[in-house]
Amino acid sequence: MENNTNNNPDNGIIYEQPVPPVVNEQGNGTVNNNFTPYTQDTYIPPKYRKEKQPVLAAVLAFLIMLAFLGIQFVVMIPYMMGAAINTVTSADVTALNSEELTKELIDSVDSIGLTLLATVVSAIVAVIWYKFAYCRGVGFTQIKGTVKTVCKDGKVFGIILAGIGIYYLSNWLILLIELISPDLMDQYYKLIEMSGFENADWKIIILTVLIAPINEECIMRGLIFKKLKLNMAPIAAIIISAIYFGIFHMNLVQGIYAAFIGLFMAYLANKYNSIIPSILFHAVFNGFNYVLAALPQEFSENIFILAVVPLVSLCLWYFLEGKRKIE
Repeated sequence: MENNTNNNPDNGIIYEQPVPPVVNEQGNGTVNNNFTPYTQDTYIPPKYRKEKQPVLAAVLAFLIMLAFLGIQFVVMIPYMMGAAINTVTSADVTALNSEELTKELIDSVDSIGLTLLATVVSAIVAVIWYKFAYCRGVGFTQIKGTVKTVCKDGKVFGIILAGIGIYYLSNWLILLIELISPDLMDQYYKLIEMSGFENADWKIIILTVLIAPINEECIMRGLIFKKLKLNMAPIAAIIISAIYFGIFHMNLVQGIYAAFIGLFMAYLANKYNSIIPSILFHAVFNGFNYVLAALPQEFSENIFILAVVPLVSLCLWYFLEGKRKIE
């Protein structure tokens, strides 16, 4: 069955789903080649009906995730091997413990630049794969229509406010993890410190605010969520894709809060039937960390602010975007 993209001229939303030729309700007459979104009364000939396979879809989605982790790892291997050889030949490794040796290896390579390169390669593959899998026939006009729909009636401001509110809620989640397992958080902070991600330079900002959202949304809310949604109920697809998003980050602390925010991003992708809103949310969530770094410390540590900001932000999101239907 060929994949085609439905474009509804009334609302500008890009409908990304496989569409068979559709005939009239009684199953006779001429084939309708005007691709329109499925409705309750749309008759789909039996030969085009496809039985849902949730277990197979979940397995294939997991393999897609592993494939992109593999792509990034393959890009990194030559540089990591070169750094390891250089470290072993130029330092007295016998005098170093495992933590010091790890730090020497990380310091010997531009880990931020390498991560940026691997993410760019992954994003290129993800965009092309997503384009041919679910967005054939989608051009600039259709994308512009979706953007106009997202920006209509303050929806875009609602999504931005949701990103801020969920960011603060994720901080509460991190505080909870720290209360339950301080050692786990210590390991996480050491990992962030060694990787260099605690210092905001232009490469980190481009990576986290631009490249990573495009890459991860094409993979997670594009390829994976779409695959799951075609084979199971949307709520199940949202939960499973969020879990996979947590696994994709490859460390427990980041995986827990990534799964948490993955629920909301999958909700947005499902609501708009497009990954553009989830890309915007993802960019705001990642970028707000740098906004806070430029503000007084109270904005990230004051308990009152930590409680009030997410409450106000999410209430405003609900009235600006959350309760609105796609018209």
